[in-house]
Amino acid sequence: MQTPSIQEMLANFHQEFLQITVKADTVTFNTPGEAILRQAQEKAIPLVNKCPPRVRAEDFFATMKQVAGVIRNFMPDLAAETDKIVSALPVDPAEQEKFAAGAFTPGVDLLSYLKTDPPPETFGFLLNHTIKPFMRQYAVNASKYLDTGTWLKGTCPVCGGKPTMALLEKESSRRYLYCGLCEVKWRFHRLGCPYCTSYESHFFTIEGMEKYRVYYCDQCRGYIKTINGSKAGDKDPDLFWEDINTVQLDVLAMREGYVNRQVETRETEKK
Repeated sequence: MQTPSIQEMLANFHQEFLQITVKADTVTFNTPGEAILRQAQEKAIPLVNKCPPRVRAEDFFATMKQVAGVIRNFMPDLAAETDKIVSALPVDPAEQEKFAAGAFTPGVDLLSYLKTDPPPETFGFLLNHTIKPFMRQYAVNASKYLDTGTWLKGTCPVCGGKPTMALLEKESSRRYLYCGLCEVKWRFHRLGCPYCTSYESHFFTIEGMEKYRVYYCDQCRGYIKTINGSKAGDKDPDLFWEDINTVQLDVLAMREGYVNRQVETRETEKK
């Protein structure tokens, strides 16, 4: 039996993962006032820092157990570590409430709530995929109050995450960044690195995949996969699946010594 490729494994995992959804009323969103919105825009503060979502602990932990089940099925190498994390989660209702609230509050050390010290990378992977369906629902409401066309920052205006991919519009060639966590898209400068202050712009393409560019930065060593809209056809690209289906570009960039800053940032925040 042929061993599935990394791309196939990721595709299968995410096909199953996307079946995990949360209802609209599961996430409580407090409508921000004009002063909060103005401050967020002027000082580049993601809205989640000002108006964090509120999620019932029972919904959060039920979703985490579903995600853990998907990980066990499709990533058996992580099964033992995932089980260790699940068994270490708080069981006291008050602690569970704090844990669930902390998952959506930047800077909170969630590892301190666990009974043991689990592998931080696996914990971050489980946690990020648990948070994602809630943040996706949160973003549906939050994005209505944000001017994503003028944000022009290297971090997501909703959740503060680093971008997963970029898109060059077909007609205008404007560049938009895409957040893989809450799935919000926002405009960014046409040139320059979204991860640091460098305004230099370099990219490479590979034969047979001309609709993709990989922009890389020699200052911070970050890279970002980008879809060239002029070569993408008439259909709007699904950036979620485009990211998964171009894992070979990640491999090429990392072989050259460049770093996926979006993944690196998430893991650092959870340690």
